[in-house]
Amino acid sequence: MSSPAKAKPATAPMVFTANRLRDGRVVWLAGAGAWAETIAEAHVFPPAEAAAGQALAQAGERAQQVVGAYGVEVALQAGRPEPVKFRERLRVQGPSVDAEPPAYRLAS
Repeated sequence: MSSPAKAKPATAPMVFTANRLRDGRVVWLAGAGAWAETIAEAHVFPPAEAAAGQALAQAGERAQQVVGAYGVEVALQAGRPEPVKFRERLRVQGPSVDAEPPAYRLAS
């Protein structure tokens, strides 16, 4: 039996992201455990406080607000968090497919 994966300590500022359970949208952990739809509203945790951010994100999962919460390393650009990795930069832009497919009518 293998041991659980150990989280590496944070070395950069972090924000936390997840998918909202109600509709699957990407959300970002804001202050006091609230979830926001834009990364600009996300609370940026310094590396020393990343564990506290992870605990808040996990509390959101336990409260069944979100699913799949995880930390994202960011760089601050003009005071705003910008994800370091491509995957999260793509998540910031929103869904890559239309969430509401167009209505189709059958030809008669």
